[in-house]
Amino acid sequence: MERKDFIEKVGLSAASVLIFGCMQSCSKSDSAPSQPTGSNNNTNKAIDFTINITTNPYTSLNTAGGFYVDKTNNIIIARTLTNEYIAVSSLCTHQQVTVDFQANNNRFYCSAHGSAFFTTGAVLTGPANVALKQYKTALSGNNLRVYA
Repeated sequence: MERKDFIEKVGLSAASVLIFGCMQSCSKSDSAPSQPTGSNNNTNKAIDFTINITTNPYTSLNTAGGFYVDKTNNIIIARTLTNEYIAVSSLCTHQQVTVDFQANNNRFYCSAHGSAFFTTGAVLTGPANVALKQYKTALSGNNLRVYA
């Protein structure tokens, strides 16, 4: 084998390895969310819990427009400006980023990519195209129950 042929074959082999490595590092698996799009971490979990809104960390719910994110259950609980308690999944269905409650706009909002949701969890604007899971709420005295 001549020197020229040897260098050419080694060069092609090295280029193949580099291209394969680049393709692997650019694959969707590295940039995809840990959960499939449109799913929430708590869809298979039975949700039924009660909180006392007069104790920390739930005191923000004593004020109209306040909200609390329960990271254990991935649920956001909000008190609307009309004093209604609402609860939906706290993870945006686009890329699983935690949403906030915007009381003045009466919506849930994902600041990562601009998705907005009605208070029912239905999609208002995308890029999300799947609704947030909605939960029922019931207030009894200072105790707020959140359940499916």
